[in-house]
Amino acid sequence: MATSNASALGASGSASSSPGTSPLPEGPLSEGSKGPDVQRLQAVLIQLGYLSGKADGGFGPKTKQALTRFQRDWRLTQDGEYGPRTRAALLKALVPVKKPPVVSKPSQNQESRRSVAIDAIVLHHTGTNSERVDLATLRWVRGSNRVSAHYLVGPEGTVYQLVPDSMAAWHAGRSSLHGDTEPSVNARSIGIEITNDGTGRTSFTEAQYRALEQLVPYLARRYMVPKENILGHRDVAPGRKTDPAENFDWARVRRAVDAAV
Repeated sequence: MATSNASALGASGSASSSPGTSPLPEGPLSEGSKGPDVQRLQAVLIQLGYLSGKADGGFGPKTKQALTRFQRDWRLTQDGEYGPRTRAALLKALVPVKKPPVVSKPSQNQESRRSVAIDAIVLHHTGTNSERVDLATLRWVRGSNRVSAHYLVGPEGTVYQLVPDSMAAWHAGRSSLHGDTEPSVNARSIGIEITNDGTGRTSFTEAQYRALEQLVPYLARRYMVPKENILGHRDVAPGRKTDPAENFDWARVRRAVDAAV
């Protein structure tokens, strides 16, 4: 996804606006449109790094191409036209989403993604209430039952990164994404473990939810993961897995994702 820290002023490409107003016009706009509304759209595309030059108020081929690239990155219809869905996505793109601080605890239990794109996020509970035990398990390198995840979220909200996003972690096992077994879920997903015994009687902590409300939207935005592909282990391995437990508050996480993508 194109990103930029560029800022400009006025007609040269600013997305700034008066307090309480949107930096984007209502639209619709398409190739051939002209005027201040096009200028405002171009300013935002410049700010996000999709368009170069000045916001000249003329919706020409370059503006259409820039908008199409943005639509591609945000998994929208790539028609190069500015309407309600594209406007909503642009407004979300203007809000920065940052990765939470992580503690590096590398695990050797990983392999190549073999050029498979990330398009899913899978949440798990670990089956224990011990962060120490979970870290040891996810980094254990002896025997055949080796497991890992990209991230572990401890009870105090500490986020550990065990496997780089660029590599496949061993967290999903025998599984499928909406019935598809190829590519494997491990190859196409980010795995997040949450320290919790999974009995349904032990609450996930407020600190864990706060960490997840940062981490999951960040990953969803970073890799433009479809919302329907943000799932629990139970969803990709039905009948075999039950995590995260029934008392996990999915609504909190999904609200945070909705605000970001």
